[in-house]
Order: sequence, then structure tokens, then C-alpha cells
Amino acid sequence: MDWFYGPMVKMHALLAWCSIGLFLVRGLAHQFGAAWVTDERLRTLVFSSHVLIVVSGLSLWGALHLDPRYETWMTAKFIALGIYFATGHWAFGRGEFRLLGYVLALLALAYVMAVSMTRQVLLGL
Repeated sequence: MDWFYGPMVKMHALLAWCSIGLFLVRGLAHQFGAAWVTDERLRTLVFSSHVLIVVSGLSLWGALHLDPRYETWMTAKFIALGIYFATGHWAFGRGEFRLLGYVLALLALAYVMAVSMTRQVLLGL
């Protein structure tokens, strides 16, 4: 199991950091008027990274035999990921930039990261 788990965790974390970096850069670039922010190739790259994150996350979930019904931190993470995807899509959808959607997506993303690290719904508060 170690031959699978260790590399998969590293890949999952690397993909997550790449996705976060892309999201931050896209938001900042839009503030400076960059036209490439809405380019279809970039959107494909972002979508592909999200697919790979989900696949690696589901693989880890299966390898660890976690059940979201009993692992409440995982349920909270799934809900927050859904909020991140929805607000992130709204922030950059239809070639427009919506600052409120961007900020809400960043907040959801920060919560996802914190829950992933603490494995606590309330983040130890």
C-alpha cells in the first residue's frame, strides 16, 4: 500500500497547489486586463487539473477505505469543493470576471485546504 499511497498523496497535493496557483494567477491577471485569462486552452488546462485532482482524491479515498458518512471532515470538504467549483465557475464564466465569485471561491478553497490539513470540520476551533 505504501508504494501507492505516498506517491498518490504527493501527486494530489501537487495538483491542488497547481490548481490554486492557476486560480490566483487568473484572478490577478484579470485585474490587470490580461486577455489570456479567458482563453479556451487555459480553461481546458484548469478543467483537466480539476479532473485529475478528483480522480486522485477518489483513489486515496478508496485506498484508505474512508466513508464520508462517518468522516465528517471529508463530507465538509466535498461540500466546500462543490462551493469552490460553483463560485469559481461563476467568477470566470461567460468571459466575464465577477469579483464576488472570485472572493467566495478563494474562501471556499481556503476552507478545503484547512479541512484537508486538520481533518476537522471546525478546524480545531
